Amino acid sequence: MAVGGIKSLGSIDVRAAYGVEGATKPTGPSFKDQLQQAIGEVGALSSRKEEMVDAMVAGEVTEVHDVMIASKEAQLAFELLLEVRNKLLEGYQELMRMQV
Repeated sequence: MAVGGIKSLGSIDVRAAYGVEGATKPTGPSFKDQLQQAIGEVGALSSRKEEMVDAMVAGEVTEVHDVMIASKEAQLAFELLLEVRNKLLEGYQELMRMQV
């Protein structure tokens, strides 16, 4: 069983966890940036699906399977985004239930 992949995830900087000076900022995009990018991608997929459906109704698109694939992609992306939102809400509610 190889555990080499775990090291690539990075490690927690103890100084950052306790607010000690000299802590380094994490590299890479923030969660906020990734979430905004995901929301943008879901919107783009939804727009693409709507354009393809409109083109099919107008008779411009003859391949029904392409429209169905675009529709399913948009649906799955939206469902994934919805589940991420639900998990974020559950986490927030759990934090609010904690007693200090």
